[in-house]
Amino acid sequence: MIDKERREILPTSITKSYVVRRLPTLFAMAFVGVGWTLNEVALAWIHERVPRDAPPLPDLFFSWFPEVRGAIRITEYIMLILVVNALVIMVTHQHRWVVSRRVFFCAALSYCFRALCITIFQVPVPSVHTYCAPKSNGSWYMVSARVARMFWSAGIEQLRPRELCGDLIVSGHTLTIFTCFYTFKYYAPKKLKPLSYMLNMLAVMAVLAILFARKHYTIDVLYTVSTRVFMEYHALMVSYHEHSLEKNILSWSWWARVVPYFEKDAPPPHAFHNRIEWPSSCPQKIRRRII
Repeated sequence: MIDKERREILPTSITKSYVVRRLPTLFAMAFVGVGWTLNEVALAWIHERVPRDAPPLPDLFFSWFPEVRGAIRITEYIMLILVVNALVIMVTHQHRWVVSRRVFFCAALSYCFRALCITIFQVPVPSVHTYCAPKSNGSWYMVSARVARMFWSAGIEQLRPRELCGDLIVSGHTLTIFTCFYTFKYYAPKKLKPLSYMLNMLAVMAVLAILFARKHYTIDVLYTVSTRVFMEYHALMVSYHEHSLEKNILSWSWWARVVPYFEKDAPPPHAFHNRIEWPSSCPQKIRRRII
């Protein structure tokens, strides 16, 4: 039977070659789109239910430090740096199709959880200076119109000023920041590992800037769901390749059943080497210096 899926032979440092399917990566990319759409729909819908007259909730960080309006710019500039670094690693990694599917799935699952939290919890905005657009009738037409206006900006306030309120409890900026940071930390070649320390400091600075800007409560950034999802998936991945997935208590998670689908054609950890393999042959000098 002819396999209709596109396949790619990935060289490794051992004699065995691994035939990697591309379809799971495309599924993971589509899952990211679903997760992001759910976030936008949840925010557009919950905006009508956010309490407007209630003061911000008590927060220890807010009582210690003053509000710095505009500090969110620092967060978004740092987030852009982390996103670019993560994308470069994903695109140039010798196992790029495997790395991409793992990262996309972790990000998508985190965003789906965030959409659930946005829908369930409605708390007052953390700052009295935060602008919230007037409430409307809350019809699905209005929700769809809001989603269409917000979707392209990817939640970045530098691209589109904030209008809707309610996306609290789980910080979307923090989710993106730590997903990108752990992607670089886990998949970057050894020669680039020192750079991960600098990116780690930048990630912490970005989170602090979120709090100074009063865009989220402290609990929103302390509970980094993306960190847990990334660590759990990769722990399950190692267990799968060691044929001990059933013995790992993390496999009790309802989403753990997708791990065999994503990992059955991936090289095991002992054969999975973090090396740069440029998609084109142009920057060969850079490639030789990095690897």
